[in-house]
Amino acid sequence: MFNRAFSVLLFFVLSNIYSQNINEYKLNDVVVSGGRSPISMDNSSRNVIVLSGAQMMLLPVNTIQDLLQYVSGVDLKLRGAEGVQADISLRGGSFEQTLILVNGIKMTDPQTGHHNLNIPFSVNDIERIEIVKGQASKTFGPNAFSGVVNIITKKNTPSELRLESFAGQHNFYSAGISGGYGFDGFNNRLSFNRSKSDGYKRNTEFEQTAINYTGNYSFTAGAVNLLLGFIEKDFGANSFYTSRFPDQAEHTITKIVNISADIGRENFIVTPKLYWRRNDDEFVLNKFNPSFYRNRHQTNIYGAELQTTIKSNVGSTSLGIEFSTDEITSNNLGEHNRQKQGLFFEHIWDLFGNLHLNAGGFVYKYSNLNWQIWPGFDAAYNFSPYIKTFISVGKSFRIPSYTDLFYSDPVTLGNNKLKPEEAFTYELGLNYNSEFFSSSVSLFRREGKNIIDWVRDADKSQWMARNITTVITNGLEVGFIFFPKHLIDMLPIVSAGINYTYLNSDKKSDNLESRYVLDHLKHQAIINLTHELFYDISGTWVLRYEDRLNYEDHFLTDVQFQKTITNFNLSLKATNLFNKTYHDIAGVTLPGRWITAGVNYTLGF
Repeated sequence: MFNRAFSVLLFFVLSNIYSQNINEYKLNDVVVSGGRSPISMDNSSRNVIVLSGAQMMLLPVNTIQDLLQYVSGVDLKLRGAEGVQADISLRGGSFEQTLILVNGIKMTDPQTGHHNLNIPFSVNDIERIEIVKGQASKTFGPNAFSGVVNIITKKNTPSELRLESFAGQHNFYSAGISGGYGFDGFNNRLSFNRSKSDGYKRNTEFEQTAINYTGNYSFTAGAVNLLLGFIEKDFGANSFYTSRFPDQAEHTITKIVNISADIGRENFIVTPKLYWRRNDDEFVLNKFNPSFYRNRHQTNIYGAELQTTIKSNVGSTSLGIEFSTDEITSNNLGEHNRQKQGLFFEHIWDLFGNLHLNAGGFVYKYSNLNWQIWPGFDAAYNFSPYIKTFISVGKSFRIPSYTDLFYSDPVTLGNNKLKPEEAFTYELGLNYNSEFFSSSVSLFRREGKNIIDWVRDADKSQWMARNITTVITNGLEVGFIFFPKHLIDMLPIVSAGINYTYLNSDKKSDNLESRYVLDHLKHQAIINLTHELFYDISGTWVLRYEDRLNYEDHFLTDVQFQKTITNFNLSLKATNLFNKTYHDIAGVTLPGRWITAGVNYTLGF
């Protein structure tokens, strides 16, 4: 009772005193990739959140998955700790409706969205993360249904060696080594990380190993980039997919290869990209009797993209083409492949110095689907250097996964006749940005049709995937950012703030019984506070209130304290400080209080 009362009191005190979100600096000089052409945040006509590497290091997280929990409008449904498995959705969409990019290259898994965040990077490997909220199919094509997460890795890093180690409750440890070295236009970075825990309850133990290499060569006419990544996860999956079998287990291995280049001058740039992603997934229903029920899946994606950007007196024009093939070999889903082709175009106008327009579309074809166009239009108007309003409208779509199409068991049947999900989205927003205070408000509506659901008639026992559901989602996002030290340097509060998201969805399934119900966050409030302490110790608090449909609401508090001594950084983290019991997914209880301590050492040379 005391913990709950203290949490509620702290929530209201901070929400009335401070108004900042450390994760959502919207500085005008930040360049973002929300469209096909990089553009300053000041001129962007989309709702884009940028998380810098420096901001990430302040937060009480070890993984990208945990980090994304702290962004307003992002819903991370966790099935375990330390990034073991998490489903990401934006603004009430499903976990299949968010497109994941790495350096602008698509990483979405064709088997299932459960594997979309099998990303082989630690927080220390990331330069920044850009989150585009709302439809983005006009820019990125399929699966950019409700938003896009673009993870941008470090490239031109200084020559240095970094060692880090964390340890904590539940016999948790994490160790990593990374280093960068550059010479004669070449920049190289290699990173290795391994983590392990006995688990916070029965059958939640895990082991994870991640390795990545990034290389960059700059020359007079441009630059060439190479990314290699590998991540292996082996974990107990207590009640992940059904509470009837608490001894489930899963083992995944993901490998990625990305090659890209930017060739040309300032006004004419050609950007080719080649990529490959492979995911191996083995799942058993009972790890003590693996032969009882075992699924083995292997997916491969091969793709190529070519983009040309031309800048002129009438704006910036981007034209491009992409080809890709995805394939699966599975003892349950069978062997399948599909070829996909797309053409995209985008034009940006900057008029009168304060009006910014962006229009474009993606023409796409796959499998037996004929060519279709997915258009969109965005506009922003700067009333002053501090105040901007923006509007966005457009269509988006999501291609069915192989699980949607071909999964089969005694009570569940996929449907190879499924059509892509579609949506029409509108958004209107207003931003205010200054050195010591920023605020934003957005209103949005998404009208989804042909949404894929697993349904059945009342007199039948088998569930079947069908394009049967219409979902209309209305939402509101409000955020405030405040930097007190810009006003009074002696104040101990570095930054403080609050962000709130409200969602209301209406689902219609034509009187059929639905296996899945809406389970998005109806109310989400996130408060961040960063402050100074004695002896140059800094502290960051993140308080989250989450009220999910058909679940009990909960209030979570995470905190990190850290201090830098020459080349050493010491940190102490506590997540779920008040030891709340809560669920993101039915039957999967998430960790209580978890305390870890860490140290990292950086040596420059």
